Amino acid sequence: MTTVDPHPQTDTSVERGTARRDDATQDQLPPLGPDSILWDRFGDWRSLFVALSAGLLQIAQKDISRSLVQQSNVFDNEVARLVRSAFPIIRTVYEGPEVGAMIRDFHKNVKGTHPDGSRYHSLNPEVYYWAHATFSMMPLLLEGKMSPKMSRKEKEQYFQECRTWYTFYGVAEPDDAPTTYAEFVDYMDRMYETLGPSETIDRSRIVNGLTLDPPTPDVPRWLWKPIAPVAGKLLLWAAIGLLPEKVREIVGLEWTAKDQRRLDIFSRGVRTVFSVLPRQARMVPIATRAFAKAEKTGEVLEPQHLR
Repeated sequence: MTTVDPHPQTDTSVERGTARRDDATQDQLPPLGPDSILWDRFGDWRSLFVALSAGLLQIAQKDISRSLVQQSNVFDNEVARLVRSAFPIIRTVYEGPEVGAMIRDFHKNVKGTHPDGSRYHSLNPEVYYWAHATFSMMPLLLEGKMSPKMSRKEKEQYFQECRTWYTFYGVAEPDDAPTTYAEFVDYMDRMYETLGPSETIDRSRIVNGLTLDPPTPDVPRWLWKPIAPVAGKLLLWAAIGLLPEKVREIVGLEWTAKDQRRLDIFSRGVRTVFSVLPRQARMVPIATRAFAKAEKTGEVLEPQHLR
C-alpha cells in the first residue's frame, strides 16, 4: 500500500487558511480507492448533469461570484473555464494531495474587496469549504434519480470519504465544518439561506442561454455550432432541476411541474442505460485509469496529515 507523506510542509498563514488537524481525527477518515463510494460515483459521466448544479451553487455565493467578476476571465469563454476547472477537481479525487495542492495554490492570490469595502479571499476556509461542498453534493443530487439510491449508511461513508478528499487540498476546515452526514445536511441547508442572485449569474452566457464559443480552437465551429445550443440547454435544464427546490427559489431559477415530470422520465432513462454499462464505459478516462492502476498495484489514497 502506498500512502502520502504524513507530515508534508505547509504554509500555516491565516490568509492561506492552511489546516491544523488532530492526527487522531485524521486516522479515523477512510482511504480512497477502488472500494470507495466516492471513486465509484464522482468520475461517472452522469456527473455532467450536475456539474452546472455545483457551478450555480458556487456563483450564488457572494465571495465566489465577486472573485470571478474581479479576478477571472471566465466570461471570455465560459466553456473553456469549466473544462479547465473540472479536470483538476476530478484528478484530485483519483490522484490525491499533489493535485490538490496545485489547485490550492492557483487560488493563492485570488482576493479582493466587495463594493461595501469588505474583503474576500478564495482560501478563506468558509469559502473554500463551500466550493468543496458543492462538488461533494454532485453524486448526492444524482442518487435515487439518475444513479442508484444510497442507503443512510452509504451516505455516511460517502461523506467521510469526501472529508478525506478535502484533506488533499491542505486548506483548513471552517469552525462549523460538519463531521457527520447529518451535520452536512444541516450545513447545506444553512448555506442555502446565504445564497442569492449575483452578478456572475446575470452575466453568465451559459445560465442565460446565449451563444457559446468552443472551449478550444481544436473544436471545429461547424461541429460545435449545431451541438452546443442543444447540449447546453439540456445540461442547464437538468442542473436546475436536480438542485433542491429551496435553492431554485432563493436564486430565482424557474422550474415548473411540467419540467419536473419530464426530468423524472429523463432521469429514469439515464439510470436504465447506465445500469447495463460496464464501468470503463460509464467512467471518465481519469477515473478509469485510476481504477486500473489501483487494482493492479493495490495503491490507495490515505488522508493527508497536516500540522
